Amino acid sequence: MIRSSGIGTFLRNILQRIVPARPEWNFFLLGNAVELHEIDVLQKKNVTMIDCRAPIYSIREQLELPLKTPSNIEVFWSPHFNVPIFYNGTIVSTIHDVAHLAVPGIADTLPKKLYAKFMYRMAVKKSARITCVSKFTMREVEKYTGAKEEQMRLIYNAADASWSQIKAGKRMHERPYFIYVGNIKPHKNLRRLILAYKDAAIDLREDLILVGKKDGFIGGEDGIEDLLQGFEDRIHFTGYVSDTDLQQYIVQSEGLVLLSLYEGFGLPPLEAMAAGRKTLVSDIPVFHEVYGDSIMYCDPYDVQTIAKSLRTFAKKSFDERQLREKAAAYSWERTAQKFIEILEEANAMRAV
Repeated sequence: MIRSSGIGTFLRNILQRIVPARPEWNFFLLGNAVELHEIDVLQKKNVTMIDCRAPIYSIREQLELPLKTPSNIEVFWSPHFNVPIFYNGTIVSTIHDVAHLAVPGIADTLPKKLYAKFMYRMAVKKSARITCVSKFTMREVEKYTGAKEEQMRLIYNAADASWSQIKAGKRMHERPYFIYVGNIKPHKNLRRLILAYKDAAIDLREDLILVGKKDGFIGGEDGIEDLLQGFEDRIHFTGYVSDTDLQQYIVQSEGLVLLSLYEGFGLPPLEAMAAGRKTLVSDIPVFHEVYGDSIMYCDPYDVQTIAKSLRTFAKKSFDERQLREKAAAYSWERTAQKFIEILEEANAMRAV
């Protein structure tokens, strides 16, 4: 999942910090060899890459992971809830959210629902420690899986320091624009955002740019393409972009909009704040936990309310210095250090 939007960002930032911080440890990375070479930790002497291309959530994944995992490792880290159920060693898992259980439409078939329910419970059962990216997610994991509070550990996401040091480069878009970063999953609420933007567009000088994998944005089944008719000159899909281009898109924007119905953390607003950009988000508990009064909130369920909020957001200003200071309160260095401590804690449990 190294290229996944939220989990991939989490993975890259954790790996790039814990590997050099523990040169005496040996790390084995299981994943797509081509994609893993995009992160610089592979050049370290204490890192071994193991090519593993089994599709996520697949039977092949469950068969392949235990077979390819070296037999003498102390701790297996699963950065998602799809833990290897046939692996009998010590596991630390990271659960970013329980959207597959809590949000209708994500696990949209009975087999998917049953799989999600089973795998979340297996993650809880098999993990010596579970890390969660917010207090909200910890409560949700406890609610939906029965996990015990003493089994879980809180490690917040963060924005890399590079976000606060971006220099504007080549112009990414001719007109002023708001930016959305994410995918098209139902809980991201993209349909309502587009409908609200269309309603408000006549009053806005800003275009709307949507960043994410294009095959996830535009497909015959989701109907999103039909919503764009007549607004092709105002709403723009970029497809997948590099981290460098993403930073340029955000720093050159008038602000970021993320109206998710459900999140475990919600990283794009933090990155936008670190870049000094204002953010409009949905009025949900986790955003209040993470962002407090540093951003603007709106009801994500009502299209007319969202449209009104977009008009207000276009005129609203925030103190750039305060946005950067709020973002700086979250640190990948502190998160990585705490994660190291959790790995050591799990390993100590194994030795008992």
